[in-house]
Amino acid sequence: MKLRNYLLLFTSVCSFAFAETPGAPELVFRGVLDLGSQQSFSLSTSGGSATAWVEMGKVFQGFKILAYDAETHTLTVERDGKQSEVHLAGARDPAQGVDEGTMDERLADAKKIMDAMKLSEMMDKSLDAQIEAMEAMMQQQMAQNGGKDIDQELIDFQSQAMREMYADIDWDPIKDGMAKAYAEVFTKDELRGVVDFYATPAGQASIEKQPEIQKKTMEVMLPAIMEASQSMQTKIVEFYKTRSEAKQAEATETAE
Repeated sequence: MKLRNYLLLFTSVCSFAFAETPGAPELVFRGVLDLGSQQSFSLSTSGGSATAWVEMGKVFQGFKILAYDAETHTLTVERDGKQSEVHLAGARDPAQGVDEGTMDERLADAKKIMDAMKLSEMMDKSLDAQIEAMEAMMQQQMAQNGGKDIDQELIDFQSQAMREMYADIDWDPIKDGMAKAYAEVFTKDELRGVVDFYATPAGQASIEKQPEIQKKTMEVMLPAIMEASQSMQTKIVEFYKTRSEAKQAEATETAE
């Protein structure tokens, strides 16, 4: 899915001041998060003394959000009865097309994304979450199979085997390979959007909480996967049985 479909646009600064209102704070439009039925806008005052995500129709530091043009990345705001437009810095004119950037430029931004993701640390936490989910699923499955005894020794062995497998992985070349993949797939504008997003509190939270999300996702998915796996095993056994019977019948006919 292309990054633009997430409609996450983050930039450094875009300041706007109402000259007609002396002393009015400068409005800084940092980004927009479009969830389909709801839009929120990252706004702050000059210098960052105040910052917040503000929904359509709400008021921030005296500025009421009236409308947003997604094509031109422009907010229409109102203060003291006067309407004005605030543009998202770095947003390109649609007529200019997408800034693909050079491969070197994209790769540089992709490496920043990998640094922000803290890949090796995230994988370590993800592994712990996966092992916890796997152990719980194995214990549940053993209990459902009618046995009172849970083979904890087997569970511990598989968990340790996974840890040893991951410990042998050198994440540096994987990190470089992922950066290259990002640079090949995303445009310069899209990569900059990701870099800026990860620099926000929401972006950092999405990284730090990813292992917990993966654990909860696995807890939801594993029962369905196990059920599908058992069904597939049954089909495989039936396939071999049918094929064996067919070969035996063919051999009997040939002998006759």
